[in-house]
This record gives sequence, C-alpha cells and structure tokens, in this order.
Amino acid sequence: MQKHKEIRTFATLATVLGFAVAALGGCGGCSSEPKGTGGPATASGAATASEAAGPGTPNPPFQGELPKGALVDAEGDVGKYGGTFVIASAGNPKSFNPILQNEASTSEVISGPVFATCWGFDNLKQTETPEMCEKYERTPDNMTYTFTLREGLKWSDGTPITVDDFAFSYNVITDPKIPCSVKDLFKQGKDAAGNDLFAVMEKVDDRVFRFKLREPNVVFQYTAGSIYAVPRHKWENAYNKGEFNKAMTLQTPPEDIVSSGPFRVKAFATEERVVLERNPYYWKVDKAGNRLPYLDRVIFVVVPDFNVSLLKFRDGETDVYEVRPEDVELLKRDQDKGNYKVVELGPSFNTNYFMFNQDDGLNKEGKPYVDPVKTAWFKDKNFRKAISHAIDRNSIVNVLYQGRGQPHYSYTSAANKAWFNPAITQYPYDLEKSKALLATAGFTLKDAVLTDKAGHRVTFNAVTNSENPTRIALLNLLKEDFAKLGIEVKVQPVPFNDLVTRLSDTRDFESIVLGWSSAVPPDPSQMRNVLLSSGRSHNWHPNQKTPATEWEKRIDELVGKNSQVADMAERKKAYDEIEAIFSDELPQIGLAIYTDHAAGRNNLGNFRPAALRPKTHWNVEQIFFKTPKNAKNR
Repeated sequence: MQKHKEIRTFATLATVLGFAVAALGGCGGCSSEPKGTGGPATASGAATASEAAGPGTPNPPFQGELPKGALVDAEGDVGKYGGTFVIASAGNPKSFNPILQNEASTSEVISGPVFATCWGFDNLKQTETPEMCEKYERTPDNMTYTFTLREGLKWSDGTPITVDDFAFSYNVITDPKIPCSVKDLFKQGKDAAGNDLFAVMEKVDDRVFRFKLREPNVVFQYTAGSIYAVPRHKWENAYNKGEFNKAMTLQTPPEDIVSSGPFRVKAFATEERVVLERNPYYWKVDKAGNRLPYLDRVIFVVVPDFNVSLLKFRDGETDVYEVRPEDVELLKRDQDKGNYKVVELGPSFNTNYFMFNQDDGLNKEGKPYVDPVKTAWFKDKNFRKAISHAIDRNSIVNVLYQGRGQPHYSYTSAANKAWFNPAITQYPYDLEKSKALLATAGFTLKDAVLTDKAGHRVTFNAVTNSENPTRIALLNLLKEDFAKLGIEVKVQPVPFNDLVTRLSDTRDFESIVLGWSSAVPPDPSQMRNVLLSSGRSHNWHPNQKTPATEWEKRIDELVGKNSQVADMAERKKAYDEIEAIFSDELPQIGLAIYTDHAAGRNNLGNFRPAALRPKTHWNVEQIFFKTPKNAKNR
C-alpha cells in the first residue's frame, strides 16, 4: 500500500538526519514514521543552532524543549522565520469549536491552523500522513485500530496532550445531545431500541488508545483522523454542566482557545478579522530540524463577499486568493505587474447543487417546516427529474465559469478519479422532456403558469449565500430556466452563517443553492454524514430515525459495505451503486463543476496549492516569506 512507501521515505530521511526509527509491527495493516528530537530548543525559548543558522527570529518565540516525538516534515524548502500571512475570508467563522464546526467559514480558520488531528492527509499528493499520532496498527480482521501519540506533545498553554484529551473529545462527539456532523462517521449500526451504536474507544496508556469496532472498517484511520481533539482540562467542566455547545464561541477569550495546531487564536473582531499567532509548543520540524511554523501570524480578514476578496488581493492586501473562473483571465493578465502567480489545479473537488427541502418535520411552533402542498411536489421524483432537465448546465459553464468547467449530475465531482462513477443518469437540457415528466406527475402548464392537480400554482423560494455573487448569479439563471416551465422562483440571498442555521437548525427554507467542499481525504468513509439517512448533513431530510425511503435504506447498506471490504474493486462497486441511486433519485441536483485556480504572491515559499480545501493554506505551517514583506515584493 502507498502508506508503506511513505514509511520508507520517512525512514530514509530519519537515517540521514540521525533520528531513531520506530519499528513496524507485524500487524494486518499499520503505518508509522520515525521519532526524532529535531534539535531541542532551550527552556527559555531560544532558537536551536539550526534555527539560528537561518535569518529571522520567531516572534512570538518557541517555548520549552522540542517534543521527543516531533514529526519531521520532509516536504518543501527550508524556510525563514517571521511575517504575517493574510487571507480574506467571506464571512465570520461561526465559532472556534472544532467539534461543532460544519461550515467552511469556520473549518478553514481552525481545522488545521488551530487544531490538529491524530492522522492526516497530504492534500497535494493525496496520500495519508502521520500527524499527532506517530503510527497506527490494524488487526487483520479490520476490527481493532491502535494509535500511538507522539511523545512530549503539549497544548499551546504548555499542558501535556494525552490520550485523555482524545477520549474526552470522542465522548463529546458521540454524545447524542451534541450536534456535530462528525458523529455520523463513527456510527456502526443501531441497538434493539433503535439507538446509534459507535466504535468503542479504550485508553491503553497516556500515549496509546484503541478503537474496537462493531463492524469491519478498512479505512478507519481516516475516521479517527476526523477527531480534532480539544483539551479536557479546559472544557470538561463545561461539558459536565451541559454547556459544551457554548464552549469556544466567538465571545470566548482568545487565551482560552487552547490549540494543538501550528497557531493559536490571538484576537477576533466581528466583521473585521481573526488573528492567529504561532503556537509556541508546536510539534513539527522541517527537514533541517527547524521548528515549525515559520510564520509569526496568520490573519483572516473578514470581507462581505468574494468581490471584495478579489479587490484586496489585487491591491496587495492579502497573500493568496482562491480564483473564481470569472477572475482567471484578469489575474493572469496582471501576474507580472502584481508580482503573483496563478496556478491551475484541475477540476474542482467542490460541487454546487440545487436542493429541495423534503423534511416533513415540525418547527418549534409545531408547524411544518415546509407547506405540505410543496413537500408533496418536492418528494415527487418526476418533479425533481423535470427540474433537472430544465437546467441549462452548458450555459452555467459558459456564462458563469467562462467555459472553464463541465456539467455535473450526481454527488461526487469528476475530479475524484478514484470514486467518480461516469455511468450515472444524466440530464441534458430538454424542456420538452421536463414538460412530459411534469404532466406524468399531474402538473398542468397553461398560459405560462404551472399548477398541480389541486390547482395550486408552483412557486417556491430559493436561498443561497449573499457573500457569493457567483452563486447568486447561478440561482438567477435557474430562476430563468424554471420560468420556462411556468414555475415562479423567489430568490433570497442571506449571509452564509444564517444559511447554515436554516439548513442545520431551523430548516426554514424551501429550496437552496449551495455546495459541498470535498471531504479530506476524499474517500466515501468521510461522506457518511451526508449519505446516511440518519446523518446530520443529509440535508434534504436529515436525522432520520429509520430510512424514509427504500432507496435511502439501500444507500445506508452500501455505505456500510463500502468501508467493510478491503478489496478496492468491491468498495468501488458499492460506491458506484450509491452514485447511480443518487443520480436517479436526485435528492440534490448537481449543477456544474468549474476548473480550480489559486493565486499566491511570488514572495511566498512553499506555496503548494491543492484542489482539496483549504486550497491555498492547507500546509500553512510550511509557508514562509522568502524576503521580508514590503510594498515592492508583496
């Protein structure tokens, strides 16, 4: 397997640097990498000899000795210390709580930069990597996974990181009272009363923990890697009081957001910025033994929309930019003058979709989330198929994406070559087919007005996030397409965080245009929160006690099968069927995939953008400035 190739790479590097290499056990499946000191810093935080050899002084400085189990990051160039890296963020994060986060505005700030995981992923190479754990071991029956934490890890406040922190975090994640999407990844069936069952986590010692599974899972290291542990010593009391949902909010004092990633929260100002500064106890070193991160600070500047984000990049106020298709030619034309480079990343892993609210539940006032008349329309597969055939996807690609893209019809992007199924149901633009499907479902089109069997006019509202002008334009194109069927659509842009609240909590919407950021890694095992009928992100009808339809029941079965068999061909066969069902039933109607681009200043070292999010700063601990930032070299 690829991971064993990774082991040899780490081992070779460790031999060159003189580090001790951890031996591999004779497990059914395992992965590890060498332990090493990387040159300990003094207790006062002074730089090591290797750190002093390069220009720049860490400010704030590192503290204490480098952990004995420090991870050697062999990728990229050896960098320089100092500087503030600036990124524009469309909208505020919703919180600083990594367990509760479920939206990009939060995850791109805290998942990775502030909180680390036990097992990671190289977004560019698309291979798994060790992180806070130096190795894992898997039994041959794929029922037990044992992880070993690195020796000497500390939180940003200097407190040791132990298995107790992971055990506490896992207990929170699997608590049915805690509304977190990552919970769905650990579900393994139900008990006789219909309650969810989860993998059992056991503490072996302060550095070793074990998961005993209820059913085989060949990629459970990915699932375990979705745990962004939080410090027990800071948040156990709040959890015991039933107040964890209020932990690590935007109002929490920054010094209480104790981190494990390369940075810690320094300051936050609503609608202005999030300021991160170096975690003085971070546990990675570069290939020369220098402690990471190189950057002193990272600032996420909060902007009202992506147009302002573009302006700030062109004006030199930010260092990187995720380039929209409509901006590519403009930015390429000005590369030399702006002293930056635009990099093409290939088809986007991210998707955009149109979705109806099929949830027939009741709100807090006891009223249906959606008018039952409309719910009946939305649950009719012929109605959804008619809608899909009415979408002119080629116009979306040509008008909005400047020809840089392709139509999309199912759940997984074509960028995901390992899992995408090309043999899915497709819906070419065909208004006559749409009209025939609507007639079959009992709808009548007369005088440019569509009505149902009872004479109700077909009209619904459609929401999307106001920070994204491209999505608003996309929704207006859909409005024009649907008008050709006599359907009236009321477009309602709202702030992204309000949109997430409507989607996840109040369920106050009739239809929506939104998108998925790909799971990292982009493996079906990481998509359970969406695909499972009980999933919190099964957004057309979430948190089902039992599957509402036979096709959702079948997908539940296939999701389990996909992760239980080791043979890749069998895994692919199960997922191909999931994709085929999804494209036929259309719980979410795929729209179009654009070609990804990213831009970064020429002064950036180790700028390695990837198609998987966060595209521009997934390796933020490696990024550095080749020369000090000033007006000339920005």
